[in-house]
Amino acid sequence: MIRIDWIQLCEMAFLDDCDRLCMVGVMTRFPAPELPIAMRQIMIVVRVKDAQPKESFTVGVSMVTPSGLTLHPQNADGFDIAVTPEYIFITLRDIPLSEEGMHHLAITVGSGAPASIHVPVRVVKNQAPMGGQGRHQVGAASWVSGRQVN
Repeated sequence: MIRIDWIQLCEMAFLDDCDRLCMVGVMTRFPAPELPIAMRQIMIVVRVKDAQPKESFTVGVSMVTPSGLTLHPQNADGFDIAVTPEYIFITLRDIPLSEEGMHHLAITVGSGAPASIHVPVRVVKNQAPMGGQGRHQVGAASWVSGRQVN
């Protein structure tokens, strides 16, 4: 019976031409430039174990906000799944974030116990790099790059 070994949140993930897992923008927190905001896209990589050949299983995803509201993907455009023998790639689109605090993403695979990722969301002020050097001074306020955030 299939079960979850580990899960990781990132901006993008794929298997390269040698079947090596590549994850870009691994996330442990989300510094938001403002709230409310909709994250354009995130991916959840699920490492699975004990999958049987031709085994059929379900995949579920939900998010619990700091205020206790549970959200599920509402349409097929916001939720894609790709399955390989070792990994499940879950793509989520237009994820609404409306409050600061700890957001809990729960993933279920088959009839196994859910696994979760805890992601703190915090509003941070954009602060231009000093002197154009792109450096962040110790003790300075948190800095988010000027590029578009998901």
